[in-house]
Amino acid sequence: MLPTRTKQRHELKFELPPHEALLLAKRLGMLFPRDEHAGPDGRYTVRSLYFDTPFDDALREKHEGFTSRAKWRMRAYGTEPLAMDGAERVIRLEKKVKRNGAGSKHASWLTPREARSLAIPSRSTPREQKGQHEHGLSPAPAREASNDPVLEEFKAAQRVLGLRPCVVVAYEREAYAFAPGNVRITLDARMRSCRHPESFFDPSRLLVPYAPDAVVLEVKYDAYLPDIVRDAIQVPGAVRVAHSKYALARRFE
Repeated sequence: MLPTRTKQRHELKFELPPHEALLLAKRLGMLFPRDEHAGPDGRYTVRSLYFDTPFDDALREKHEGFTSRAKWRMRAYGTEPLAMDGAERVIRLEKKVKRNGAGSKHASWLTPREARSLAIPSRSTPREQKGQHEHGLSPAPAREASNDPVLEEFKAAQRVLGLRPCVVVAYEREAYAFAPGNVRITLDARMRSCRHPESFFDPSRLLVPYAPDAVVLEVKYDAYLPDIVRDAIQVPGAVRVAHSKYALARRFE
């Protein structure tokens, strides 16, 4: 899959009481189609591995309200461990950019082995690397720079800024779509995290709940938000928030 770049989109974000979130999910399910990737219960698991500099620049810029900022993450879906020998590119490497309240994404797709070699660089000796190669565990082959500008920018940020993995965040998502306005509505719950990047590749590792009662409603759209969506998402007790899941996961450090 080729690298992608989305147009700038607007976002509304709210924190909901759990009982109100249940009622909202029923209402949304009657009005809008569900995400095609959802399971039988209408949900799916999202896992993200966030990166930051040694000085936590992305976290600091978020807390200080910078109008122009960016952050990097890897994203995968489902609860099955990622097969390191898999050739399919199932992991999204994303750069999220915010400018004056609007956001866009620059993304590339990676195989599990490519993603792991970037997130957890090998520190093995040349002799160990030779043994790994003999057992089929050699590092993922590098892709040509011209073919993947997003990947090359990420590698440059690792070299120049010291970008490194900080925290894994996982949660359960219900998603709905509405074509006019290119609207996407999501409800995220059961948020949990882990400081060890290995848990991104193996979901069986323990993740600790960090906002067990919180349900986050996010509404993303292009140029306008249709009235039917604006009316549908009205919820008593909803609180407009600006914090990110990444910032929430790191608030107790």
